Amino acid sequence: MTTYIPAYLRPVSQTRTGNQSKVDQKAEKVSQIKCPGIESLSLKQKNPVDIWINEQAHRGRRVVTSDNKIRKKHTVDHPERHWWIISNGLFETIDPPLREHADIFDFLISLNLCIDEPVFLSQSPGQVVGGAFTYEKDALNYRGDLSAGNFAIALSGLDEIPDEVDVTGDVMSIFESVRYYRSKQVATDDEMDIRIALHMYDDALSSDLWTAAANLYYVCENILFSGKYQERNERDQLIAKNTPLDEEQAGNWRKMVNRIKHTDKGEKVEGLLDREELEVPKLALMRQSANDVLKQWMN
Repeated sequence: MTTYIPAYLRPVSQTRTGNQSKVDQKAEKVSQIKCPGIESLSLKQKNPVDIWINEQAHRGRRVVTSDNKIRKKHTVDHPERHWWIISNGLFETIDPPLREHADIFDFLISLNLCIDEPVFLSQSPGQVVGGAFTYEKDALNYRGDLSAGNFAIALSGLDEIPDEVDVTGDVMSIFESVRYYRSKQVATDDEMDIRIALHMYDDALSSDLWTAAANLYYVCENILFSGKYQERNERDQLIAKNTPLDEEQAGNWRKMVNRIKHTDKGEKVEGLLDREELEVPKLALMRQSANDVLKQWMN
């Protein structure tokens, strides 16, 4: 059976600071999403009218979606970033059988864990906006004429989104693990840490830069340490051992997160702008680190 799942492509962007408009348009640059080695999975960007399946007229095909607009009008918001996830028989052998809404969420997390480029798939079209409304006649009216930001901001995120994106790894194995940890009755602290980490990971992808950086660090911290106290240098070593980061990058990431949430115990933590020597890893590298830790520990 062929299953169609609608999704939107959104950026994990360095310019996602929470005060820039139209940031999500950066994901329009992606022209192809490839799934090398996964014959039964593909992602296509087509007009929903062209790909729409009439379930009564075409047996063996179905659309899995919670979006009533798609069902009723065959139209979507932001068609430039709308993609169809197309599976051929992937969901026929899972146990328990496909539980549409819960499993769409789980499957999107699984796909995102298999994407290391700075983009992610979401059921929400999303948009980071700031100053995007004007106050007129006792009401807030949306302004659609805002640019993506000033020239310096634009340069900082130049070419960070690739033209082609690869989905790599064993998606279905990861999907089974995500379903397992999100559905089972939690019996240990380690299992609870993984379940919480999955939700923090999902939240990080659609958050502003600072929340995303903190959440992705907590994903690594909660899973790798799982309630065990570690000295600061031991934390940096353990993260470096299990991610693409080196110890210095892991340490700078930790210091950044400590400054966001609070000063570390007894340690004087200067403001972020005062620490010129603090070279924090790019957000895309933080996301890749969280990908690696989650996939490794779920298995």
